Amino acid sequence: MPSTSASRLIMAPREQIWSLLSDVASAGRWNSAWSNIEFVSKQTHGPETQFRARTGEGETFEFVITAWVVPEYIEFTPVRADGERYGITLESQAFRLHPEGEGATRVDLMARASTHGIKAWLLGLLFWRGYQKQGLNAALEKLESAFASEETDDAHEDATRATD
Repeated sequence: MPSTSASRLIMAPREQIWSLLSDVASAGRWNSAWSNIEFVSKQTHGPETQFRARTGEGETFEFVITAWVVPEYIEFTPVRADGERYGITLESQAFRLHPEGEGATRVDLMARASTHGIKAWLLGLLFWRGYQKQGLNAALEKLESAFASEETDDAHEDATRATD
């Protein structure tokens, strides 16, 4: 089963990052691929929350939150029809948050897939990890940017106060 991960130090407390990641309705703030979120379950927060994510290209993907450990771990698993299977199938993506001193958090983003057949196994081994890692890094960059703008706003407020 191929897997890959990416990691980034984000200058924000773990609780703030958790708050953003666990607010599925606002997922577009950390996932630039998702342009719209629609809840499939009555539940909109926590484990077993099921939602449909739409991309800017009009594709739709359904996910369920399969792991939820406040404020350190959240896992999203694609929902598939019985028997729906591909050569390489994404099984899950998960965020793990580690506090790194005051006001900083190490964010690990992991992806796991399954392969079916020798050709898919080779593709997964040779190409899937690199391709998937690009997407993981893009998501971490977007997540970091959600907090960078807040830091910039805070710095601007401080500078404004100093000149008043």
